[in-house]
Amino acid sequence: MSERVELRVTMELLSDAIFGSGYSIPGGEDVAVVRDEAGYPFLPGTAVKGLLRESLENWLVWTGGSGADLDEILGMSDWQGADGGRRLTLTPLSLEDPRPAAEDCFGFRVFTALEDGVVKTGTLRNAACVLKGLRFQGTMTCAAADVPLLQRALAGIKWVGAQRSRGFGRVAVRGEQAARQAVPTPIGAAHCIRYRLRTETPVLITDLSRSGGNSYETHGYIPGSAIRGMVISTLAARDPAWFGENRAALLSERTRFLDAMPKPGELEVLPSIKGFYEDKAETAFQSVVTDPDLKPGWKRAGLGTFCGLKDGRIHYWSAKTGGVTRIQRGAAEGEETKPFQTRYLSAGQVLEGYVMLEDANLAPKVAEAFSSAVWLGADRYEGYGKCAVIALEVAEQPGWTAAYGYRTQSEIGRTLYLLAVSPLTMLDGVGDPCGLELDELAEALGVGQVKLERCATSLTEYSGYNRTWRCREPALPMYDRGSIFKLTCDRPPALERIQTLQRTGLGVRAAEGFGQVLFLRPDLFEGLAGKRKPGEGAAGSETAKAKARRARYQWIMENSGLLRRDGLSESQLGSIQALCEKAMANGGNLSGLESFLRKKQNDQGVRQASRFPTVAGLIREVTGQPLSATINAECEDSMEARLRLLCQLFNYSRREKEAD
Repeated sequence: MSERVELRVTMELLSDAIFGSGYSIPGGEDVAVVRDEAGYPFLPGTAVKGLLRESLENWLVWTGGSGADLDEILGMSDWQGADGGRRLTLTPLSLEDPRPAAEDCFGFRVFTALEDGVVKTGTLRNAACVLKGLRFQGTMTCAAADVPLLQRALAGIKWVGAQRSRGFGRVAVRGEQAARQAVPTPIGAAHCIRYRLRTETPVLITDLSRSGGNSYETHGYIPGSAIRGMVISTLAARDPAWFGENRAALLSERTRFLDAMPKPGELEVLPSIKGFYEDKAETAFQSVVTDPDLKPGWKRAGLGTFCGLKDGRIHYWSAKTGGVTRIQRGAAEGEETKPFQTRYLSAGQVLEGYVMLEDANLAPKVAEAFSSAVWLGADRYEGYGKCAVIALEVAEQPGWTAAYGYRTQSEIGRTLYLLAVSPLTMLDGVGDPCGLELDELAEALGVGQVKLERCATSLTEYSGYNRTWRCREPALPMYDRGSIFKLTCDRPPALERIQTLQRTGLGVRAAEGFGQVLFLRPDLFEGLAGKRKPGEGAAGSETAKAKARRARYQWIMENSGLLRRDGLSESQLGSIQALCEKAMANGGNLSGLESFLRKKQNDQGVRQASRFPTVAGLIREVTGQPLSATINAECEDSMEARLRLLCQLFNYSRREKEAD
C-alpha cells in the first residue's frame, strides 16, 4: 500500500460567494446558503470534490496527462471495489476563524431578470451570500506521490458556488502537506481492545429497515460490520502477506467486532431496555418483565436509543443526527431526476466499541488499522465518514459487563435477565432462525433446563452486502437490541459459563457484532424505578416539565389575538416568523430580527410603523426576560427556547384564523 499523507486545504473568498443549499426560506431568502448546525456557512465535501474533479481534469488535458489518473484518484461512477491506494478522501471546508455571530458572515443581494430592458414580472429574488474575506479550511488524504498533482489542481480552482457570471464566488485555494499525525500507542497481545472514535464529519450509516422511497435513515451508532470492513480492508491493503496468513482467523467468528455506541458521559453504554411503561405525567415507572399488570392509560416510556444505569434510574440519550437533501444523479435518458433525503450521524460525537479476539496475538496488527483517522460508512469519498481515534487500549472485557453484570458466584440465582446488547437470533435444529433456542442455551449455561418466563422484544430483519459477489445477503429476522428476557433455570449456572457467553455471544453472525448478550444483575434491573435525561434535575423534574408545558400552551392561547391587533398581513407575519426561526437555528442570534423590526418602525414611514408596535413589543418582552417570567412557571431557559415559544404562537394564531 502506497504511503498516504494529509493535505491541509485553505480557501479564501476574494469576492462574496453563494454556496447554494438548494432550498429557500419562507419569508426570507429565495436562495439560501448551506449552513452548519451552528448557522455558519461551509462548503460541502461533494462540492469540493466536484470542483477538484473539474480542475484536475482541465490540468490533465492541458498537460497531456492520463485520464486514468483522474479515475484512480477521484473514482468512477458505480465504483464498488476495495479501497485503493490512490483514492482520495476529503472533508467539507469549514470556517477557519468563525465570527462571534453567524449572521456576521452573511450579506444579502437582490436579483431580477430583464425583458426588453424592463424588470420581468415575478423574477425578483433575494439571495444570501457569504462575505468576502472569510477563510475556510479542510483536509484531504491522498497518496504521497499525488501531492504535487493535487496541489496544482487545487490552485486551479478560481470560482465557487452560484452566480459566478455576476462576479460571485472568486476564490484562492491552496493545499499544504500537514505534519504527520501521531499514531495511537501500539498495543501488545490482548483478547479485548477498546476503541473510542470522534466523528470529525457527518457519518452515513444507512438503516435499510427504516428507509424507504426517497428517504434514507441512519443507524444511531456505528455497526460492528462497518468496523470489521474497515479493519479487514485496511490490513489487506497494508500487509497482504500477513493478511493472507491470518485471513481465516480474522474472518471467523472467533474475532468479533462489536458496535460502537454513542458515549456522551462516563456511564457505560447499553441499548435502551425495552418493556418499560409510564403514566401520562411521566412520574410512575414500571417494567412489564418484572410486573406485567399495567394500569389503564399507561404508555411506553420514552427512553431514547441508549442508556446507562445508575442510582435506580435509567439515564437515557440518543445519538445526534442530521440530514441533507440531495439530487439523484445518473438517471436514464428521459427519466426525471429526483431529490432524496439522507440522514447521518452528526459530527462531534464520541462513540465507543470493542474488538473481541480469541487469538490474542492478532491484537497488535488489528490495532494498526486504527490510525489517527479512519473513514467509515457510505460516501466516504464525498466528504463523509471521517472519524478520529481518540483512545485505543487493552481491556479485560467490555465496560458494561463489569458495571451491570454478575461479579461473584453468590450474586447468581435461578432467575436470569438476559439483555440483547446487539441484534440476536439463534438457529433451530434445521437451521432456521428461532430467536432463543432454550435447549442450546441451557447447555451453554451448564444447567439442565431453561424456561422463558416473560420478555419484552421487537423484531427487525438484518441483511448485509457481499462485496465479492456484489449482492445483498439474505435478511434474517432478529430480536432487536434492547430486547430483554426473564429466564428461570433449574439451578444457578456457574459464573464462568455466564462470562463465556458474554464474551463469545449467542447465535449467528457473531463476527459482525451480532448476538452480544449481557446477564443483568437482578438487584440492578429490578431496582429501576425511574428515568433521567443527561443533565436533567432530580426526581420530580418530569412533573415540573409537564407544568411548564401547560403554562406555555396557556400563554400562547392568551396572546394569539395580539398578533393581528395592528393590521399586520399574513406575509408580514410570515416574514417575522421566518426571522424568528432563523435566529433559533443560529443559536439565538437576534441581530437579523432586531434589524428588521427597527427598519419597519423607523425607516418606512408612519403608516408602516403603525402596524408593528404590538408585535415588536411582544417579541422584545419574550426575548428580553427569562422564559419562566413569561409563562409564570419554572422551566429551562435559553434564547432558543424563547424563540421557539414565539414560533409556536405564530403557528397557533394561523391555525386559529383558518378555523374562523
